[in-house]
Amino acid sequence: MAKLSYRQVEAFRAVMIAGTTTGAAELLYISQPAVSRLLNDFEAAVQVKLFERHHKRLAPTPEALLLFEEVERSFVGIDRLATMAEELRDFQRGSLKVAAMPAIALGFLPRVMQTFSEQHKGVTLTLQVRSSQQVADWIATQHFDIGIGAVNVADPSLSMEMLGEAALICALPAGHPLAAKAVIVPEDLKDQPFISLGPEQSVRYKVDEVFEKARVSRQLVFDTQLSHVACSFVDAGAGVSLVDPITALHFPSGNLVFRPFEPWVSFSYHLMYPAHRARSRATQEFSQLLKEELRKLVANSGGLLKLRGTNKKAPGDAGA
Repeated sequence: MAKLSYRQVEAFRAVMIAGTTTGAAELLYISQPAVSRLLNDFEAAVQVKLFERHHKRLAPTPEALLLFEEVERSFVGIDRLATMAEELRDFQRGSLKVAAMPAIALGFLPRVMQTFSEQHKGVTLTLQVRSSQQVADWIATQHFDIGIGAVNVADPSLSMEMLGEAALICALPAGHPLAAKAVIVPEDLKDQPFISLGPEQSVRYKVDEVFEKARVSRQLVFDTQLSHVACSFVDAGAGVSLVDPITALHFPSGNLVFRPFEPWVSFSYHLMYPAHRARSRATQEFSQLLKEELRKLVANSGGLLKLRGTNKKAPGDAGA
């Protein structure tokens, strides 16, 4: 059997639908002789009589009817592919899996994802909250499309991008005498009950170093892995703490105040992508939206959230 062409099959299908070569030509936007030629070539290729000619109409043979059923199944599949491609192009279908550390996932990120969902209603969104190291592991093994964490690891399976480097800020009870100060320095916290971020985080050692250099002692009453929990301790009247500013800005309590702390103690936010997989359009647009929403947060933070190093490749510094 001679090789079939897609155009021949298309002409056969059009004739079966229209009943005439003239009608088929109108469906395909080609001339009637072109349809007749394609139809003749198709019959010659399949070596089966497909039509009985009755004046200007074509009567399909039983073989043609059986063949048409198979052609329709194939064209339905092609139409489905075309529909899916259109839905993907218009974000009517797809998925985006995000893994993030708690510092950015407990307040800020759900709002960003809600905005993205409103703009792309067909995209299914997943958010998993884990430690920064677990986020890096998941992205490296391609279980998620994008990760946000505070670690910068030299892993060939990861593509890293600096989202921003912020300064820790001081969380205080609203009635605390230090709440009247515009900026808190280590000497202000001498002998104060202090909630530390846990020793498993590198930012803990940065904070300890600042107080050691200033020769300031604190009352270390609690330590915890999460800035959100540290804020909860402060909210309960357990002491003061240094926390990441994105967590602070989304902590739901009127019993706390936050003040800038000097010197700068950095807390880094990094974007992570699987290095050996192309980024989907949904991933790219979500990353862009994330950066835009972070810039808005900075602008509305009243100076509490200050970022440096945004949209640059991550430096070697490791965060919490």
